[in-house]
Amino acid sequence: MNKLSRVIAMSLFGLSSSAFAAEDESGHNRALANLDTDGDGSVNFEEFQARGGESLIRLDSDENGVLTLDELLNARPGRGPGNRGNRPEFEPSEEQIASMEERRAAMTEQATARFQEMDTDGNGVVSLGEFKEANFLQLDNDNNGLLSAEELRPQRGGRRGGRPPQA
Repeated sequence: MNKLSRVIAMSLFGLSSSAFAAEDESGHNRALANLDTDGDGSVNFEEFQARGGESLIRLDSDENGVLTLDELLNARPGRGPGNRGNRPEFEPSEEQIASMEERRAAMTEQATARFQEMDTDGNGVVSLGEFKEANFLQLDNDNNGLLSAEELRPQRGGRRGGRPPQA
């Protein structure tokens, strides 16, 4: 997976990894425990807003508190074993280059569409409020204004949330 796809995934999830940790052995969802400040078994938007800005901060390269499309497309994910810097160099074939360019174009298109969905006021930047609202709406699969333990459970091998955010 290349850098742009990781950045898109971070944007789609858009939430602090500490807030959305995996389930422990007892099956208790730590994300729910971390976010459910009133202890009612679900997370409303106000509770959700109290957390989750860390992802925007990581993407905000000029540190002005808002995200631009350029910042989203040019973001650099954290270093780790999956990054190209830790792999031996290789010479891709013309076919591999064409395939990588197609994937990059598709991911750029997807990131641009996601950015436009998040930019609800259409001013060309995504504020922290817009960022959190878009991510809350994406996670709220049943559209009831509350996040359940199931909706907060990390999805393996797939995308979090089941629907795009509503404007």
